[in-house]
Amino acid sequence: MRRWILVGALSVLLGTSHSHATNESQAAALFLLIEPGAWVGAMGGSFVTLSQDVLCTYYNPAGLAGQRDKQLTFMHTDWLPALVSDMYYEYFGYSQYLKGWGNVGVAFTFLDMGKQIYTTEYGTEQGTFHSYDAALSFSYGTYMSRRLALGVTLKFVYSHLAETGAGHERGKGIGSSVAMDLGLLYYTSVPGLRVGAALKNVGPKISYIDVAQADPLPTYFAVGASWKVLDTEYNDVVIVLDLYKPLVRRKGSRLQALLSAWTDEGLKEELEQVDLHLGVEYTYSSFLALRAGYSYDKDGELKTPTFGFGLRYNWIQMDYAYLPARNTALEDNQRFSVTLRW
Repeated sequence: MRRWILVGALSVLLGTSHSHATNESQAAALFLLIEPGAWVGAMGGSFVTLSQDVLCTYYNPAGLAGQRDKQLTFMHTDWLPALVSDMYYEYFGYSQYLKGWGNVGVAFTFLDMGKQIYTTEYGTEQGTFHSYDAALSFSYGTYMSRRLALGVTLKFVYSHLAETGAGHERGKGIGSSVAMDLGLLYYTSVPGLRVGAALKNVGPKISYIDVAQADPLPTYFAVGASWKVLDTEYNDVVIVLDLYKPLVRRKGSRLQALLSAWTDEGLKEELEQVDLHLGVEYTYSSFLALRAGYSYDKDGELKTPTFGFGLRYNWIQMDYAYLPARNTALEDNQRFSVTLRW
């Protein structure tokens, strides 16, 4: 039964319906790219192979297969504090093990973009409006063999930009879509070494007022590896590396679009779209974790170190991350998250 769930999901994902995808800078619902979990933020955003907790409902649903307890997590952050003061991001996630089936998870993501000023086409102010994005997702992960785990996430995306269109536009600036994530996690024969991959946010475009100008979702592919270089009774050290590639979706089936995204530009341009996320974590006695990382995004002009720590006692874990991100919109970004396990 578990195998047929994943096979069916793959058939839908790579079906023959026609859709477009483009670079993330031209996509809608960019809040889907905000990385939940202060733990992850402190490690440069590298988490494809470390998602053995509730956060894998976002990063890699295959990581759910490693859980045997119930988990609940929450993260809050003031988003883009260097630019605006009333934009914030919230993430809630829950996961648990179902005996004989595998693991399931549910998550809710919310980005409040604060108040905006409504103007006419001539620049005359007409009042204010409130903008926000939200997503509700359901995840499933299970072992397909002793070393291989697979997972899938289905999500509903809702984007509320404005109640009315600008100028002579009729209708509301409100759109919705559905999307799917697929992930795998493989435990190699090398002690402490894992590799993984995730294909994220694949689905139909979002249309607001004009269907002909519908915007694609921020589809991307991530692959990574993690290696626990030190594993003792009281001291652990893990090194993590992820590579991230936004996918440009052209006309044709979804499968054709995903394949063409790797070759529709020159080699130099394709390589410049690949982001690198590197992280390291030192853990003492499962109580204290010290973390650092580096996030490199050339075309997005984000090159920043990351720092943070975590404290865990009994059933509660608290994490903090800080991103300096000097001279960018993310400058001085701080993230806090709490995870409960029972």
